[in-house]
Amino acid sequence: MQVAIVGLPSSGKTTLFNLLTGAGPGPGNGVADAGAGRKAGVSVRMARVPDGRVSYLADVFKPRKTTYAQVEVADVPGITPQGDASEMTRFLTYLRTVDAFVYVVRTFEDAPGALPVEYEIDPINEVEALNLDLIFADLKVVEGRLERLESSRRRSTDEDEELELLRAIRPSLADGVRLDRLDLSTEQQAKLKGYALLTLKPVVVVPNLSEDDFATRAYPGRRDLEEFSRESGVPIVELSAKIELEICGLPERERKEFLDGYGIQEPAVAQLSRELYEVLGLVSFFTVGEDEVRAWPIKRGTTARKAAGEIHSDVERGFIRAEVISFDDFKASDGSVAAARAKGLYRLEGRDYVVKDGDIINFRFNA
Repeated sequence: MQVAIVGLPSSGKTTLFNLLTGAGPGPGNGVADAGAGRKAGVSVRMARVPDGRVSYLADVFKPRKTTYAQVEVADVPGITPQGDASEMTRFLTYLRTVDAFVYVVRTFEDAPGALPVEYEIDPINEVEALNLDLIFADLKVVEGRLERLESSRRRSTDEDEELELLRAIRPSLADGVRLDRLDLSTEQQAKLKGYALLTLKPVVVVPNLSEDDFATRAYPGRRDLEEFSRESGVPIVELSAKIELEICGLPERERKEFLDGYGIQEPAVAQLSRELYEVLGLVSFFTVGEDEVRAWPIKRGTTARKAAGEIHSDVERGFIRAEVISFDDFKASDGSVAAARAKGLYRLEGRDYVVKDGDIINFRFNA
């Protein structure tokens, strides 16, 4: 799973990037693997997806290695409030490979001089500016392909259908409408998949709050964002990068007290990870043992045999059966395999079984 964090200058997106990928202050913040790199001029790191179920299973099995699901996160340089897509041009090749976007929007007015004098705090305006950049990039792709198809003297039946579809979606892009707001059929989306159009990728909006606003959740433009979320179905995760940074810098034993002081059940980066999982249609299954406890992210609806292929192609090829127990049933059995078996909670499933979120699976296969 690849996620790009985008935002206007001074929105706090790089701080969020550092938080998600464990580059914040403090020893072992438990958020990420700090392996860093660059792709197409974009900063990229792997972020660990927080999951209390993995922690529980690791406590039970005491494995030599514990592996959480991971997300590749990219910090895309800020763009201008005017929505000029030219600044993003050299990053588009990479952006078309990502699976989702996180829009970071600013809701605070500190750091004097960080923004132009005429700049007004307006988070919904920032969302629209970011959308317009992606829409404009998609429009250029669609128009370029339309020009080539229309100038072709000999088109196949598939190309005629493609031409008809591109002509149908172009006016919406020209009017500033994201493609995911259109009522495209599954077949139409499949035809467009090869273009990796940016406005067909899911989005999570993250309002970055000041410390004071985080306590009250009363920040400029909140009502507009809530209405936007209701109309578009785009999820919103409110956070304060400053507070999250402080949380990451605390020793583990002090974090709960800090969170309780703000009435927070868990850091917002964990909530953001779950929202990304949801919009991308992902679930996790687990493999457990003394060697390793590991979370495996897969697309919702994946069959047992295909899930086995995430571990190794040999496991998929030689698939026989899957021994399955849900995490909730395992935990209800006090984390005892023997107790779970005695209750009949372990079951054998075939190749077409659809893996559920939280399934603990042992694959039987013939090597």
